[in-house]
Amino acid sequence: MVVLDAESIKKLWDTWNIRGLIILSLLVQSFLVLFASMRKQRGGKWVAMIWVAYLLADWVATFTIGLILCTGSSDILVLWAPFLLLHLGGPDSITSYSLEDNELWLRHLLGLLLQVGSTIYFILQSFSQNKLWLPTLLLLLSGIIKYAERNYAFYLASFERFGSSWVPRDWAAGLPIPVQFQNLGTADHLPRILPVDIDIHMDSFLVDSDPESILQAAVYLFGSIKNLLLGPVQSRQQTAKSFANFLSRNTDRAAENALRKLEIELSLLYEVLHTKLPVVVSKIGCVCRILNLVCILGALLSFSLVKKHYKLEEFETWLTFGLLIGALALDFISVILLVFSDWFAIAHFHIMESRSFPKFITRFININKFINRHRWSNEVLQLNFITYLVKDHPNWLKKVAEFLLLKSLLEAIKGIRCQSSQNFKEVPHWRFIFEEVINFCKTVPRIKEVWFERSFKILEEFSISGPVERIIKESDYTQILLTWHIATELSFRGEDEQCSSTGSNDHRAICKLLSDYMFNLVMMKPAMMASVLNDWKKVFDDTYAETESFLSRSSVLNEKDASRKILSTDFDELAKKVEFGGDFDADYQLTSRDDGKRSVLFAARELATHLKRTDGYPWERISWVWVELICYAAANCKPNVHAQQPSKGGELLTFIWLCMSHLDAEGAFPFYRMRKIRQMQQGQD
Repeated sequence: MVVLDAESIKKLWDTWNIRGLIILSLLVQSFLVLFASMRKQRGGKWVAMIWVAYLLADWVATFTIGLILCTGSSDILVLWAPFLLLHLGGPDSITSYSLEDNELWLRHLLGLLLQVGSTIYFILQSFSQNKLWLPTLLLLLSGIIKYAERNYAFYLASFERFGSSWVPRDWAAGLPIPVQFQNLGTADHLPRILPVDIDIHMDSFLVDSDPESILQAAVYLFGSIKNLLLGPVQSRQQTAKSFANFLSRNTDRAAENALRKLEIELSLLYEVLHTKLPVVVSKIGCVCRILNLVCILGALLSFSLVKKHYKLEEFETWLTFGLLIGALALDFISVILLVFSDWFAIAHFHIMESRSFPKFITRFININKFINRHRWSNEVLQLNFITYLVKDHPNWLKKVAEFLLLKSLLEAIKGIRCQSSQNFKEVPHWRFIFEEVINFCKTVPRIKEVWFERSFKILEEFSISGPVERIIKESDYTQILLTWHIATELSFRGEDEQCSSTGSNDHRAICKLLSDYMFNLVMMKPAMMASVLNDWKKVFDDTYAETESFLSRSSVLNEKDASRKILSTDFDELAKKVEFGGDFDADYQLTSRDDGKRSVLFAARELATHLKRTDGYPWERISWVWVELICYAAANCKPNVHAQQPSKGGELLTFIWLCMSHLDAEGAFPFYRMRKIRQMQQGQD
C-alpha cells in the first residue's frame, strides 16, 4: 500500500509539475486547433468548452514559463521555455474569444514583451554552456513570430484599426457598377420618395444566381459591413451597388441565394475578428509562416543530431520529440484548415488579388460545395411563456436560492431546462421571412421610428378595442411583444393543427417559431434586446405572478391545459381568482386597471379571443406582425452586439439585421427613390 505524505507529494510535484503542464498545454493547443472554429457552427455547450480551453491555454503556458524560470537553468528546461511562447501565440483558428479581447491588444503587447524578455534572459544565463543552443534559438524565433502574429491580429481586429483590416473594395473589382447607378454619387440632396409598387426580383441589373456570382456579390457586400459597424454612411452609389448585389434575378431562389450571401459575409466577419487569417493571408504573414515552419523543422533536425552526444533522460527525450512533432503537426493542420477556409477559397476564385495555386490544392475546392458549406448552427432556440410558467422550480428550492443570493442563477437554469431548438434549414421559413422583410422595408420610411402599423390594421379589422388597443398604441415595445407572444401561444395551444389548411399551417408554424424565438432572446440574451427592453422586468414579473396566481388554483398538467384554462375562463371569474384590481363593462370587457401592475395577461387573452374566427386564426396576418416585431428589434440592436453572434453559433436576428441593412431599410431604399425620381422626370419630359 502506497502512503502519500507531504514529502512524497512535494517530490511528485517537483518531478512532474513542468512535464505535466507542458503536456497539458500541448493538448489544449491541439483541441483549439481542431475545434475552435466549430463555435461558429455550433452554439451552447461547444461555446462553453472552447471558452474554458481558451482561458486554460494562456494560463497554463504563462504559469509553466514561471515555473521554468524559478526551477533552474538545465539545458532541457531552456529548450522547453520557447515552446511555451509558441503556445502563447495560439492557433490560427482562434485569437480572441470576444470582441473585448481585441480591445486589450496593448495589454497583450505588454505581455508579449515581458514573456519574450524573460525567456531571452533565461536563455542567456546558460547560453555559453548550453549544448542545445541551436534548437533553442530556432524555437525562440518561431515562438516570437507566433506570439507577434497573435498580437497583430488583436490590433487589426480592434476598433482602432478596424477599417484597415477589411476586404478592400477592389477584391470585387470585377463587379461592374450598373449604368443606373453611375450618376448617383452626388444624389444625396434628392428628396426621399418611397414607391411601394416595384417588383424587385424582375430588375434586369440584379446579379445572377450562379455560384460564382453569389460568391462575388457576397465578398463585395462583406466590405459594407464595416460601415454598419463603424457608423459611416455609404454614398448613394455604394448603397445602390450593395442593394443590387444582394438581390438575385432568379425569383425562385432569391431568398436562398440571399441567405447564402449573408452566411458568407458573417463567416468572413468571424474570421476577421477572431482568427489569424487576416494576418496569415498577407504577404508578410505568408513569409512569417514559412519561416516558422522552417524554424520548427530545423529545431527537430538539430535536436535529433545533438541528442546523440548529450545524455538526457529517456522520458525527457521523447517528450521533447513529442513537443517538436506536435508543433510541426499543428502548423501543418493549420495550413490545411487555411486551404479550406473562406479566405483561401475567395482568393482561389480570383475575387481577391490574382494568385496562382498548385493544382493538387485547387482540385479540392469546389465552388458549389463552398457556397453550401455549413457556416452557422442553423438553430433557432425556442422558449415560451406558458412552458416557462408550467415547468417551475419547487417553492423550497426558490427560497433556498433566494437566501443564497442565487436567484438569477436558478432562473438561468430554468430557462435552459425549458429551451428547445428548431432547425432553421427549412427554406420555406426563410423564404417567407425574407419576402416579408422586403415588403416591410418598402413600406417603412425609417425603421427605428416605426410604429406598429400591422398591429393597428389587425385591431381595425377585428374591431379590437379596450386594453389591447391601449397597450399596442400607447405602451412600449416590451408590453406589445409579451402581449402578442402570450396571445400567439394561447391561440397555438387552443387550436388543433388539423383544423387549419396546409397554407395556414405554414404560417402557424412561422408564428410559433418567431414568437418563441423572440421570447427566448428577451429571457436568455437580454444584451441583444437591451435597447428595446425598457421596463421588461416589471412587465414580465407582474404578468408571471398574475398568471401563476390563476393557474395555482387549478389542476394544470401541461402547457395545453394551461392555455385552454386561460382561454375558457371569462374575465369576471379570472379577475376574482387573481384578485385583480380593474374595471369591466357589461360584457366583461376590461376597460382599465388601477392596481399599478404592468401585467398583460388580460390583454393577451382578450386579443387571442378576438382573433378566433369560424375558420380558425388568421395566422398569415399574425405572422406579418411577428416579422414587424423582429425587424424592429433587429434594427435597434447595437451593431457590436450583432458582430459578436457569429462566434456563438449565429443568430437569426443578426441575419435579419444584415438583410435589412443591405436593403437600406434605414434610408428607405435610396435606389427606389432614385429610380422613381428618374421616372417622374422622364414623365415630365
